[in-house]
Amino acid sequence: MNTQPDDHNPPIPPAPRAPEPTVLHVFTDEAGRSHVHRCAIDGLTLAQVVPHVPPVWRVPAEHDVASRAVWVLPAGWRGGWHRNPARQWVIPLSGRWFVETQDGARVEMGPGEMHLGDDLDSTPDEHGRVGHDSGVLGDEPCTVQVIALTHDSPRRPCRVVEQLQASAS
Repeated sequence: MNTQPDDHNPPIPPAPRAPEPTVLHVFTDEAGRSHVHRCAIDGLTLAQVVPHVPPVWRVPAEHDVASRAVWVLPAGWRGGWHRNPARQWVIPLSGRWFVETQDGARVEMGPGEMHLGDDLDSTPDEHGRVGHDSGVLGDEPCTVQVIALTHDSPRRPCRVVEQLQASAS
């Protein structure tokens, strides 16, 4: 039996490896302090989502959206310390912005990067800061897509791939 590839038996390509995209997660610990870490998006499967269109990597859809909005944050905008009004995905579409958590970790995001704002249980720290601070970077406005989740949307643990540390100031 010939197991070598030839014109009649082309080699079988290996199964494609799932990509490993990540998202940022702003969360509150048991003591009520906010932090940010990078989480892997697990559970991707290669599947056809539209007939006659090649398959894509996807996670099954969840029907947990309470509202969606587009906000344009003007250049120089600064939110100050606050909690997210709901668990929400924030996705910059244009411009750049930052989020800083109570532990001093600061992340900067641009188009296509996203984070889950999940610091609803944050309590004031010794400096009176609660939740997170956020603001626009640079001289251009920052347009973000905000997708608020329903109150009963399940909180699933994420696979942390990077714990972000306080910025050196």
